[in-house]
Amino acid sequence: MDERPLLSEQDPPSTATANIDSSTDHVSKASHSDSDKFHLIICLCICSIIIMLRSRFSIEPSWPIPEFQVNSLSLTNFNLSFYHSLTASWNASFEIYNPMRFEIPYHGVTSTVSYRTRMLSQARMVPFKQDYKNNVTSTLNVSISAADSYVEGRALHGIYKELKHGSVSFNVTLVVDYGYARASRFPQWPQLMVVVCEDVVVSVSMSGGSGYLIDGPAKCSGSHAVRGN
Repeated sequence: MDERPLLSEQDPPSTATANIDSSTDHVSKASHSDSDKFHLIICLCICSIIIMLRSRFSIEPSWPIPEFQVNSLSLTNFNLSFYHSLTASWNASFEIYNPMRFEIPYHGVTSTVSYRTRMLSQARMVPFKQDYKNNVTSTLNVSISAADSYVEGRALHGIYKELKHGSVSFNVTLVVDYGYARASRFPQWPQLMVVVCEDVVVSVSMSGGSGYLIDGPAKCSGSHAVRGN
């Protein structure tokens, strides 16, 4: 008679224990995987919030820029010689429109008068502020003078050519260093803007050495510029 080994009563529990241990390992791995995903999501959310905050407080807001126009431009003491010498005084009155309901501090304004691309004279103004409580528009008066300034040949001949018709077209440029003042929750944002008023026509009397703006007021175009180091 064949003797077959009898199954021990302890065998089935051992198999069950092994299965339980294997299932526990799978559950533990799945739990670690879910925990890693959760921590990754938290880290991504924190990084996104930091980036948004840095952008909010470091990038200039896309606010509209102040608008300029020339309301008047007078010319006095005008004297131009064939020896490339120019003496003149320009007095311009600008109207500035503040598009935001904030006070705007102007840290400095550099004004330039040129004929076409040739600069004739330049002046710098003291800082000032534009209020918004009483009116959204302000007047800026600019005075620029030239005393025996050298005029390049092409500009000299161009001015003489236009004078034969009783007027001269000048370009007036303003380099404006400004910033919106702290208001509400917004910080102060320094900006550098270039305002260009092209072909501002001035009627000139050679006998009296004076002139005034014609076909005014003259609109100007403004744009932000890259601040140099």
